[in-house]
Amino acid sequence: MAALTLMALGATSPAAGAETEFLGGGFLVVRNDSCAEYGWTGTHQVLARLAPQGAPGNPEEETQVALLLSTGTIAFRFNSVRNYRYTQVIDQATYVWNGPWSPEEPTMNFYYHYVGNIPSPTDTALDNLVLIFNNFNEHPGCRVDAYLALRRN
Repeated sequence: MAALTLMALGATSPAAGAETEFLGGGFLVVRNDSCAEYGWTGTHQVLARLAPQGAPGNPEEETQVALLLSTGTIAFRFNSVRNYRYTQVIDQATYVWNGPWSPEEPTMNFYYHYVGNIPSPTDTALDNLVLIFNNFNEHPGCRVDAYLALRRN
């Protein structure tokens, strides 16, 4: 259900026909039980899709990411600053749990961890994409690490 809703949301966006995307997955790890009060604990498997900005057929100033969990989907867009430990501000986010929800000003943000890859328009694989999220799923103080491996489709 969540995947169908995400597809429907993506079909109305201008970048839905993005020519270059990466598909794969990995896992999310909740840091120090920082999300326990919101029901997030431990490790969660995740499928992922990434359309890096500037790659053939993609917008020049917008990277798109979708994280598909067993219980829902998180999709977001941002203008990537390709620096480690630089906070990536999310411009638009949609959360699909019992239905879609898009906050006017998302508070979730993340940075690329220095031990991982930073997506670029010329990549063919991201073997070690590590994203450190703050306010994950719009929950204040909720910190989650995403460890992903993606291949160009």
